[in-house]
Amino acid sequence: MKNTSVISDVPSQKRQLETTFDGNSPKRLHVDDNSDFFGLPHKVKHLFKKHKRITQLYDWQIECLNLEAIRTRKNLIYALPTSGGKTLVAEILMLKELIVHERNVIFILPYVALVQEKVQSLCPFGLNLEFNVEEYVGGKGKHPPLHRKRKSSLYVCTLERGAGLVDCMLGDNGQLGGRSVGMIVVDELHLLGEQKRGALLEATLTKVLDSKQSKHNIQIIGMSATIGNMQEIGDFLNAHVYTRDFRPVKLTETIKLNEKIFVINKDIDGSLKSKLDRKLHFDDYSTDMKQLDPSGIGLLVREILPDGSCLIFCPTKSSCQSIAKMIYKTIGHEETQVKLKQKEELYKALKEEGDGKVCPLLSRSILFGVAYHNSGLTNAERKLIEEAFLDGILKCICCTSTLAAGVNLPAQRVIITSPYVGRDFMKQSTYRQMVGRAGRAGLTESGDSVLLFQENDKEKIKVLLESGVEHIDSCLGTEESVVYSMILSSVSTGCTSSQQQLVDLMKRTLFIQQAEKRNAECTVASDLVESCLDKLKSINAFDKPIEDKLKLTTIAKAAVAANLDILEAQKLYTELLEASSALILTNKLHLLYLAVPYTECITIERQNVLDIMTNLQGDQQALANRLGLNELCISQFISYGKIKNVPESIWNKFLMSLILNDLWNKESIWTVSKTYNLPRGTIYSFLSRTASHASSILRFTEGRATQLHKAGYKTLNDVAKANKKELCNVINHLPLKVAREMIASAKLMLLSEAEALEELAESLRADLNQSMSKSKDNSLWF
Repeated sequence: MKNTSVISDVPSQKRQLETTFDGNSPKRLHVDDNSDFFGLPHKVKHLFKKHKRITQLYDWQIECLNLEAIRTRKNLIYALPTSGGKTLVAEILMLKELIVHERNVIFILPYVALVQEKVQSLCPFGLNLEFNVEEYVGGKGKHPPLHRKRKSSLYVCTLERGAGLVDCMLGDNGQLGGRSVGMIVVDELHLLGEQKRGALLEATLTKVLDSKQSKHNIQIIGMSATIGNMQEIGDFLNAHVYTRDFRPVKLTETIKLNEKIFVINKDIDGSLKSKLDRKLHFDDYSTDMKQLDPSGIGLLVREILPDGSCLIFCPTKSSCQSIAKMIYKTIGHEETQVKLKQKEELYKALKEEGDGKVCPLLSRSILFGVAYHNSGLTNAERKLIEEAFLDGILKCICCTSTLAAGVNLPAQRVIITSPYVGRDFMKQSTYRQMVGRAGRAGLTESGDSVLLFQENDKEKIKVLLESGVEHIDSCLGTEESVVYSMILSSVSTGCTSSQQQLVDLMKRTLFIQQAEKRNAECTVASDLVESCLDKLKSINAFDKPIEDKLKLTTIAKAAVAANLDILEAQKLYTELLEASSALILTNKLHLLYLAVPYTECITIERQNVLDIMTNLQGDQQALANRLGLNELCISQFISYGKIKNVPESIWNKFLMSLILNDLWNKESIWTVSKTYNLPRGTIYSFLSRTASHASSILRFTEGRATQLHKAGYKTLNDVAKANKKELCNVINHLPLKVAREMIASAKLMLLSEAEALEELAESLRADLNQSMSKSKDNSLWF
């Protein structure tokens, strides 16, 4: 495989070259600039200039876009340091696929915030260039997608929703929404090495790469800043590899021990070299200020004010707030007069988003140009803070490490207050992502980072800074549920139909390829498939094979359609069956309970749980009794802190459903946050996950409804009048007991509707009689 790997630090890499969008510089491309831009219409240049403020391409971007791999539609993965301009290359390639080739594109991103940011930034392009931009996150996005044959569509999605879209595509002969998919783009490709999500991404890409699917001619584009074994990942994806060590602005890395700050560099052999740069002086601090900020973080922020901006990475969510409070108390009151009107507007916007309330810390700190950013805030609050930072209204944001990978917020200076993320020592990739935020192309010529540490972490810091980028090791083999889903979906979509084909598919995975490198005689693929098939057969995921061809049960098919784990799908099916015979419909609580994901568990303080459970009323108590959550359970919780009679998943789901019920009944998120003593952002994230799960439940149940409709049972009345044996004959794999329950349920619902209509008629009759009795002639008139 040809590999373009240019790791160097020549000055030419730092120049913004050739291909200017306004046509004022020499051109490198032998095309008519008035009509062509990498095969795209001329107006695309102006859209980049107008909406992204990009007027030039870097030389590496031009080189990458002109690779032979691009012209021949070979898969491509490329890696550069953070802030090197990777996304622009992917966007140009996606636009070309959407506009020129008129094929759909799936764009997979790791975080909800990134999906929302990309949808917002790409919508103007979709409007001007006439393609659809579809957001697939949480409960948003139809599954399968709506047919949109007139325009091509860009599906912007998270890893989880992307997996579902790929299954839809493979099941529909390479199409989504009535049009073929031509490209799949994966951002942050290094996430392949993560537990669960990395395994899901690997399984998704493997199914696309399968030889039976190569007829669809789908090009995979992957980008990342941090992959050590880049060539091995390239082999897995059958991709051309392109790497560069390029940053648009100079980065100076420093470390701080006590009051001394050292500039760090690497020797030719990779060993660390450090040189004393300066000492922090606390002359401007009062005694109280030095006690408040003994590390001098506020002084480091002061150094780049008033013109610079600063990101401060904190080890925990709570430390973000405490450090933000310390910063605004130490940077000086002169900052309160800068952009005062815009700060007032930011405060009003936060107040509007918070139903008239603003976090007390933010209401004070934003006056000084300081804010915090963590999962305790709602998405809307975080978005307002990000926009204010980009506009220069806020000069300093205290955040957790997730911001480094989550959104594009460059700053002049990055301060890392601790080499720990939570309790764990920082990984090299995490450090690189953080310091990569230092420096803003077009606004600053350089950026710098400061890493604070203690004497006892000195050796660990040396190892961190000297180590190379981590290699990606597959986690697929440790994630059985992902392998189960991979097997079921590949059979459901027709990619495989036999055990041997499943083994061949498994050999395409990164996991097996890495295992075979360690042991050429390994039988991991066949062993893994065999053990997983045995487990899936034991839980009735397969019907009896026909001529050795694997055939899924109805529930397994529904699980694939809903993008649900098979074990979770079976739990859901059992729960829905139980609920159908005794569903509490006097309010929405029971339905909300069913929508809560099984894996959902937010820790609520013990006293809060006791207060909630001892004050249940009406329908809340009725549902608790229905689920077996009685006084004995409360007694057990008081004594042991947990319950024994009822599964923990039911207990957790019930508590979570109470949160949803309060929100459904129009309680403000501030009130709910106070009631359950939970951060607003935690509640908001829970809402998003529940919405996604609810959409999966809808897809899971649609299978039976579709079968009924195709069999001629188009209304509730049709089902109520059905014969249970005839129903079993026309609906595949429908047990007699379930058919009887379905008919009874339909009759019950019709009876309920009839009774409601009778009550309405009686009420109208009573009103009419009352009106007639008041009439003088006691007669009707019109």
